[in-house]
Amino acid sequence: MLQLAPLDVILVRHAEAVPVGTDGLEDATRPLTEAGRAAAEQLAEELDDYGLTAIYSSPYVRAVETVRSIGLRRGLEVQVLDDLRERTLGLESGEDWHETLERAWGDPDFSVPGGESGRDAQRRAVGTLDLLRSRHPDGGRLVLGSHGNLISLILQALDSQVGFAFHMAMPNPALYRLTHDGSRWKITGGHGFAPVAD
Repeated sequence: MLQLAPLDVILVRHAEAVPVGTDGLEDATRPLTEAGRAAAEQLAEELDDYGLTAIYSSPYVRAVETVRSIGLRRGLEVQVLDDLRERTLGLESGEDWHETLERAWGDPDFSVPGGESGRDAQRRAVGTLDLLRSRHPDGGRLVLGSHGNLISLILQALDSQVGFAFHMAMPNPALYRLTHDGSRWKITGGHGFAPVAD
């Protein structure tokens, strides 16, 4: 049986993007604001001391733009993984986004037509982590650029205390560190978590 070396993952929630509903832009094509680009550059500088094996991202423009500077500073290409995309929430007519999101966090099987339940999105996201674990049996450290809802669902899969309030308090950008010790994933740090000593 193959012995897996430890693998670290840095989950990166994208920096500030232009608002939903900006003329001419779909959700997947919303870029970072000027402040968001500056925050992404600062984030890249903060990670300079971290050796990285690979960088992956959601295909959404705001996620790719957030991690691109990290790759440019190291000569690493950002590899796009569709399953790192944001959860598709969807909206019912007359129901606002905040109410729909809170209801979705309260019921993991809730979804609206055209939307994705929390359980389905979580299964997709954790499956992506496990895919990357199998791609990197020799270990290393990966950066994954993604989105607040999906990252919160990943964290919830590892810590049941993560819920709606945690998600709503998550800043842009935000970093979370996961480690796979060869047998399981665990959270080892990030906004709202006490750091775990190495």
